[in-house]
Amino acid sequence: MYVLKGRVIDGNGGEPLEKGIVEVTDNKITAVCNEWEYTVPEGAEVIEVENGTIMPGFIDQHVHMGVGDNYYKIFERHAYHAVCQVLRDMKQILNAGFTSIREVGGLSNYLKAPWEEGLIDGPRICSSGKAIAQSGGHWDYIKDYPIEFTLHPDRNVNSEICDGVDNVRRTVRMHFREHCDFIKIMGGPGISCQGNKIFTREFSDSELRAFVEEAENQGSYVAIHAHAAIAINAALRCGVRSIEHATLMDDESIELMLKNNAWIVPTLATSYMSWQHIDEREPWVKEKMSAIEGPKEENLRKAYERTLQVGSSSQSKMSQQDYELYGTYIPFSMAICHTINHKSGVDHTTYAHTGAMVNLYARGQGADKFRGVYDNTEIFHKLAELTDVQ
Repeated sequence: MYVLKGRVIDGNGGEPLEKGIVEVTDNKITAVCNEWEYTVPEGAEVIEVENGTIMPGFIDQHVHMGVGDNYYKIFERHAYHAVCQVLRDMKQILNAGFTSIREVGGLSNYLKAPWEEGLIDGPRICSSGKAIAQSGGHWDYIKDYPIEFTLHPDRNVNSEICDGVDNVRRTVRMHFREHCDFIKIMGGPGISCQGNKIFTREFSDSELRAFVEEAENQGSYVAIHAHAAIAINAALRCGVRSIEHATLMDDESIELMLKNNAWIVPTLATSYMSWQHIDEREPWVKEKMSAIEGPKEENLRKAYERTLQVGSSSQSKMSQQDYELYGTYIPFSMAICHTINHKSGVDHTTYAHTGAMVNLYARGQGADKFRGVYDNTEIFHKLAELTDVQ
């Protein structure tokens, strides 16, 4: 058992406890209260946080570990190279204050066991394993290359091609055999992949229903990459629960989500970062980004007004170029989401999905900026100003 003593923000919206206590027993939070309400048990290790704030860890609900934004590079390096990149990125993510990640296509599913054994540092991992795409679909990366490039097991460890209902069933069963937590499929074109018009869909209704049935047989669910309303609505009608991006959702999308108790993860931070580096991206990226930028804010405002469930995410891919430029975890998704949401007139707190409180506290240069923080809005801005969060 150990006890953290210091200024505490519990994440429930109240004022900070200026002299607070967080008790941790067997890696679980067992008490959060004022110092005067608590007697330190005999033998407990006490950690004094004198120049910082104890607060909940963040959850990033949409990441791609080991992918990067330059899809050509996937075929230029071995999978082992990508693993080394992910080990670096996981430390960066943890030090940025994110204690859990939900990976929706990437290689971190294979790192869950080493993490649980304490062999590597990083956030807790909830992973779909490889994202599942149709031939010629999103994450069949570069259409100018033969499809054998995408199928190469020593290069592409992030996606898997799947066509037809029988293949769908086998692929989903194999994913759960590899201890995936849920299933992620690519239901329509994406921004970063070459080719395909953004306003279309991928996978047939029969394939979508097979994905959902097999996932539900395992007590799990399906998440789908979908920008266009035609892709979103088809997925919802077939029982998909999580809509990633949902950029061009329409009124029918919102009604279906409310009816089916589904949710969206809008990945606002990645749009922000893409525009900052748009001239460095492939030529098709700017064209697609421009096509969706206008409707996105209005659609998100409608979703908020109808009280849809919304998750916070960065769509972190953490390319080598990003790392060289910034040297840290770029998509501080909470801070970035707040900035964009404020512009849209959307209350940022909808996106503040925090997980179990852990022994996370701020220290180092800028840590004193937490003093005077009284609501989540300021927390995100102050976090963005810190140069060393541990």
